[in-house]
Amino acid sequence: MKIVLAQQNYHIGNFEKNTEKIIDAIEEAKKNGADLIVFSELCICGYPPRDFLEFTDFIEQCHHYLQAIAQHADTIGVIVGCPSHNSVPEGKDLFNSAYLLYDKKIQDVVHKTLLPTYDVFDEYRYFEPAYDWHVMQFKGKKLAVTV
Repeated sequence: MKIVLAQQNYHIGNFEKNTEKIIDAIEEAKKNGADLIVFSELCICGYPPRDFLEFTDFIEQCHHYLQAIAQHADTIGVIVGCPSHNSVPEGKDLFNSAYLLYDKKIQDVVHKTLLPTYDVFDEYRYFEPAYDWHVMQFKGKKLAVTV
C-alpha cells in the first residue's frame, strides 16, 4: 500500500483555502498512484480552533467542507481531521476526530483519546475523550489511527 503523508499549513477558520490545499494534495497523490493520503489533526478547520468550536456555524462549516473533500476520495483513501458530534448527552458536545473517506463517503471515524491540557493546549475544555479505540479497515488492511 502506497501512503502519502500531507504536511501542510492550515489557517484557523479559512475553510475554503484549507480545503483547496487538501484537495490539491489528494489529486497529486492520485496522480502518483497512492492508495491512501493522511492529513493532520483538525486540518479542515485549522488547529487549534479554540473557542470557535463553541459556534454552531463553525462546526457546520467543518462538516460542509468534509463532504466536499469526500467527493475527491473516489479512488484513494483520505484521512482528515475534523470535529465530530458526541451523541452521548453526558460529556462534551464534540470529539477531535479523524475521518476515513473513500468511495466518496465517510467510511470510519476515530476520536482522540488523550487530550492535552498543558502549555498552550486546552483540548479537554472543548472535546470529549474517546470512549473506545478501534482500528479502521481499508483495502484489506488494518489501520491503527491515533489523533
